[in-house]
Amino acid sequence: MTPHISGSSLSAQTRYAAGTREILESYFAGTPIRDEYLIVDGGKLAGTGAHSYSTTS
Repeated sequence: MTPHISGSSLSAQTRYAAGTREILESYFAGTPIRDEYLIVDGGKLAGTGAHSYSTTS
């Protein structure tokens, strides 16, 4: 994961880092990742991704 952080504030970068850490800790602990962090899960749109993106043309 490499978020685009150019031009973001230090406080925003701190939030990004905390979120990334939470995702990685959940992944390695085998616990569910919060829906608001998910874009894809199991090859299908999930969480925020399911509400933000369309797979139809």
